[in-house]
Amino acid sequence: MPSPAALKYKTASNTARTLRETATDPRLQPISRSQTQVYYHSALAAFVAVWDAYINELVRNFFAATANPLDPKFHAVHSIARDAAERALERFNTPNAENTRNLLIQNTGYDPIGDWIWSARSLSGLAVRQKLNEILRVRHSFAHGFAIPALSWTQTATGKVRLTAKAIDDVDVFFTHLVNVTDLGMKQHIETSYSLVLPW
Repeated sequence: MPSPAALKYKTASNTARTLRETATDPRLQPISRSQTQVYYHSALAAFVAVWDAYINELVRNFFAATANPLDPKFHAVHSIARDAAERALERFNTPNAENTRNLLIQNTGYDPIGDWIWSARSLSGLAVRQKLNEILRVRHSFAHGFAIPALSWTQTATGKVRLTAKAIDDVDVFFTHLVNVTDLGMKQHIETSYSLVLPW
């Protein structure tokens, strides 16, 4: 069973999927290319926002799962660490690979780097981290009015740089995979480090 954070991700990511599907809905045709791009940009931004929310919630899930109020000394240290993590979450606003990894290590002790691989897509850990950073760069560029960077997945067959339905579908599948492996890794970290059996 997924963590509460992953369950929220699955629900919230439906909004991004709806935006992506609206761009190619035949009932709304004809729709201009610029209007289609608005939907694709919105979908990409929504996927990034939901990933950010997932990481925030996963850190909170960690503290909820590891709490032990029956051990006063542990509980005191745990409460201090939880409060420090909440302050770190307030400052966490760019969920790229480096920032996300650092947030998880510093606040939960879990290092996701070994889990962030995607064998089914032949993506090494480095390739997964690069893909995450590319997605964040694309979101940052259009959010601040800059041109979208020319990347392999942001170019059409004719060489035009823009988002496509396939690119957004790939982002969806990518984040779903990243949530699944991060969730499993965090669960294993908690169960191994804290000798707990989690319901998720």
